[in-house]
Amino acid sequence: MGTDPAVLVTGAAGQVGQALRRELPSARFLAHSELDVTVPTAVREAARGVDVIVHLAALTDVDACERDPKTADAVNSLGTRNVAEAAKETGARVIYVSTNYVFDGIKAEEYAEEDSPAPLNAYGRSKLAGEAEVRGRGRHLVVRTSWVFGGERNFVKTILEAAKRGGDVDVVDDQVGRPTWHRDLAAALAQLAREDMTGVLHVAGDGEPGSWADLARATIKAAGVTARVRKVDTAAYLQRDGTRAATRPANGALSLEKARREGVTLGDWRTSLIEYVEELS
Repeated sequence: MGTDPAVLVTGAAGQVGQALRRELPSARFLAHSELDVTVPTAVREAARGVDVIVHLAALTDVDACERDPKTADAVNSLGTRNVAEAAKETGARVIYVSTNYVFDGIKAEEYAEEDSPAPLNAYGRSKLAGEAEVRGRGRHLVVRTSWVFGGERNFVKTILEAAKRGGDVDVVDDQVGRPTWHRDLAAALAQLAREDMTGVLHVAGDGEPGSWADLARATIKAAGVTARVRKVDTAAYLQRDGTRAATRPANGALSLEKARREGVTLGDWRTSLIEYVEELS
């Protein structure tokens, strides 16, 4: 394969898909309104003449997946099966973007690619099922990532808006992971689309992992806003909030050792956060 393969990007209207447009300008980008991955015939038609499919189309609202696991499975699992089958027919390689939520979070260390998944929620189970679909069909690369921020709607923007309204901001401090700027993830996916790696790879924000509260504090500091982050545990936050939320892993930190060895470009999430906050101001 040359340096400029024919690339199809599904789910192109999302935050990572938008960021990929600047990284892979010659790719074909199809949003959900243009390609419903739950329709096999539509996926087969879209996959014609393609060397690589970057499969981003997914239901990523974790709590919505918990309320409606059937829809989560239809999109994240069966939709991925349709993409994998279409790719196998044409010989294309699938780059499937998965999640750290395939792990249960009880491990003390960072999760490596070879660790056994054990998802705690419907979202994680549906994405893990999607991983199985691509593994069973043709050439593929599963890219697990975590805590993506950037674009129109995300945790960082929510924290900034709350902080600017004044007062304290309560943020969960007993969940740890690797925040990932959508542009950094897009840059890595573009690099991987031009290479021929297969298997499983973790790609997320480099630097020391942090909690949601750490991310909130770093956001407020970068924005120069006067606000205080109050650390709360998950149980207390959910009890007070009164919403039905999916269980999240306490430790969602992904090991990046393999990505570093393979020379994948990784952005330090704290540095990237500053750049993103500056863009928002």
